[in-house]
Amino acid sequence: MSHRTFFRDIACRNTFICQSCQSTLGSSAPPPWAIRHSSRIAQLGVKPRPGAQNAQRKSSPTPSTQTDADPSRAAADLLKELMQKRTDEPIIKFFEKGESGQIERLGDEDAFRESMGGVDDLKKELNQTFAADMRRTLSRFQNEGGLGALGINDVDSIAKDFEDKLGNARNPEDTLESLNAYIKDLESQFEARGFDVSQFDYKNHAATLGVIQATARVDPSQRKKQPPIPQIPEKVWSFNQRKRIVRLNTLLSRTTKEMRRGEDVTAKTAQTVWKTYGAARQSLAKAWAHVPQDVWNLLWDILSLDDAKNPSRLTYLSLLARDMSEAKVALSPSQQLVTVEAMFVDGWEAKAIDNWKRCMSTLGDSGADTFKEFWELGVRMFCQQGDLVQGERAVNKLLERQLDPRILLPYIRSCATNPNAEPRIKAWDAYRRMRDLLGSSMGLEDYDQVISFFLTTGQTEYALQAFVDMMSSSTVELSGRDRLPSQIGNKFFFGKWLKRLIGAGDLDGAHSVFEFMRFKGIEAASIQVNGLIGAWQRSGGADNLEKADKLAWQMIDARVEFVENRRRLSTMEGPVRTVEVSVKSHTAAMPKATLETFSLLAENYRLRSLHADLAKLWDAFRGAEISPDAFMMNQLLESHSQNGNISEARQLYQTLVYDRQVKPDPYTFMALWKMLGANRLHNIAGDELVNETRITRETFAEMVRFASVFKPDGLDGQIARKILHTFRRLKDKIGIVVALQAFKAVFDFTPPEVLALEMMMETTSLAWETTQARQKLRLIKRKIDSHVETRQKSIGGTLTLDEMSLKQRGEEYSSYLQTAYMQEADELAKGQVSMVAKEMGVYDMLARKGRG
Repeated sequence: MSHRTFFRDIACRNTFICQSCQSTLGSSAPPPWAIRHSSRIAQLGVKPRPGAQNAQRKSSPTPSTQTDADPSRAAADLLKELMQKRTDEPIIKFFEKGESGQIERLGDEDAFRESMGGVDDLKKELNQTFAADMRRTLSRFQNEGGLGALGINDVDSIAKDFEDKLGNARNPEDTLESLNAYIKDLESQFEARGFDVSQFDYKNHAATLGVIQATARVDPSQRKKQPPIPQIPEKVWSFNQRKRIVRLNTLLSRTTKEMRRGEDVTAKTAQTVWKTYGAARQSLAKAWAHVPQDVWNLLWDILSLDDAKNPSRLTYLSLLARDMSEAKVALSPSQQLVTVEAMFVDGWEAKAIDNWKRCMSTLGDSGADTFKEFWELGVRMFCQQGDLVQGERAVNKLLERQLDPRILLPYIRSCATNPNAEPRIKAWDAYRRMRDLLGSSMGLEDYDQVISFFLTTGQTEYALQAFVDMMSSSTVELSGRDRLPSQIGNKFFFGKWLKRLIGAGDLDGAHSVFEFMRFKGIEAASIQVNGLIGAWQRSGGADNLEKADKLAWQMIDARVEFVENRRRLSTMEGPVRTVEVSVKSHTAAMPKATLETFSLLAENYRLRSLHADLAKLWDAFRGAEISPDAFMMNQLLESHSQNGNISEARQLYQTLVYDRQVKPDPYTFMALWKMLGANRLHNIAGDELVNETRITRETFAEMVRFASVFKPDGLDGQIARKILHTFRRLKDKIGIVVALQAFKAVFDFTPPEVLALEMMMETTSLAWETTQARQKLRLIKRKIDSHVETRQKSIGGTLTLDEMSLKQRGEEYSSYLQTAYMQEADELAKGQVSMVAKEMGVYDMLARKGRG
């Protein structure tokens, strides 16, 4: 019977047929078959309802299905079918033609969806690809001699074993689980033969092959066997718990291999291990006894990464030690010490010290391996608590064994912070003791720490003595002297100290040294004090800004007072007689403010928008009779512009430049262009537009007058951009044309592509998001390309923009912009080019260039 006739004989209440067979079906209705009811119906106690016989005929399976189906499955399907009939639900059956051409019935709708989606084919193809890759890898290893070193010659048997173990996987998760189990089995076989699996780098097959070959050349009896990688048993946990345990085991295995290869544990690895352990911690807590001792030790080794790379080290270890205690795991001596330290850092100081004392007879014994670490921890804890007696006792324990004298540093700091005189003397004595013990090995960092201890606690004389010890090879005693030696008591020696302190960020210490200099009658250099003021301002703190203002104004007052005394002295007539006074102050004068002092305050006031303070500073500046420079002028201009005082800013510029002979710089002109109305106001019209156009042209003429200040770097692109957009906002098309000509003739500048596109798009921000913007941009690009092509033809050239140099492209863009704006200008404006050029101060230059 042909398959076409066979399908005509199958009928059911659903007319759906799979797409693979629909084209082969006929349109005639199938004749009914007369079959008897199955005896199975009576056994199940189901009464057939009217019309059941016809339905039975329609849903009867094909002969091929009847012969191939499992009897038990057929009975279950029949029961399901009858129950569906009871509820009057439609019966839907699914069929598929196999590779052999035989029609087979699918189980349910999910199986039909998988069949239509090709899931089974995809799984089959994936397994085949996986197996083929495995065979190729094994063949490569065999060719390179890797398998021969293991005594393996039959690649096919290994590949078949691999396929058998992975072939039954039903989903990717099962495949991955089977693959991990297979790899673990192989690794255990390698380890049994004496191979160090931790040296295998699965990302570098060549390195792994080298390890295998090197190990194979060694006699099996002499191969060094690595201990097994610590793992938590997985079978004792439930399914959901096992997932977290497996992840932790996998991570521990990978990290152990990295450590055995000599790789350092990174901060990221430690953090990942901690997160994974935290996820599995609740599951582990239900059966701590199943966590082996070596797993606890491995976790401790990973999480005890150095503090510099692992800031949360003590937090990790504190919780880990608590878990180990709950698991009844004995801590090693080093782990006990870290636990005590973590307890102290977490705020349990008294409890930590009690535990430390309890361990004194064991961990602190002279023969214990932890002797040094134990007593160093005691020094740090007792000094932190201010217990100088116990701290000194712990220090002596260490120094008796001739250990590192730097353990005196926490003791020095604790003594120095004590307000009483006796502990402070002990701090100085401890410093001298450490210096004698260290000798030439005492470094600059050691001196800096001691100096910082003394400066922080206001003991500047001790700090100076330590700095002198650091700067000189011999000991210079300063105690008991009313005056400092000349080689020390001068502003140059103290200037080195101030510079070092400011560079290290110890600004309060630098200020203490400055006050100490004044107390000793040494006037500091203004440049050194300006450095302190600038450092305070850069720190940004409110207290530091207040200190900077206070010190700077003291210097300004000193300068103004000096100027007034000089003026008063110059008006006196006759000789001046010196009169000695009985009481003489030893305090040195305050350094006088310089131009740098005013510039620091001016910039800071401008950034903080303190315009009233800046005006007060300008009054003091005039009273100080210091010649201003461009930087000071720029700060004042910016401040006036931000405050809206445009007329005052322009008057200030005229006064400083033409009366005080201050030479402007490029930043000055950027400030002038920013304060123009086109860059401040949204709408300009009528007489105001005419006035702003005139002022803008005059500003350009002013910039041309000082064109020399732009050399040798040339005109900055941001200034040129500001200029062109200013003229564009004013709709001064002739001004744009003249400016472009002047850029080339006076400043040797041509606009780049982005600036040209901005001008033609009439925007300062090119947008690419909308379709209209992209279309407009493409049109402009086409016009520019057409213009360039026309110009090249006129001069007999064939270059395109992409083939030109940057300078040539800039000239083409300038030419296009000039042509475009001249075409847009009306006839009246075109006749005013010469007049506009005169207003902008470039008529003579452009005329000479035209004649040339």
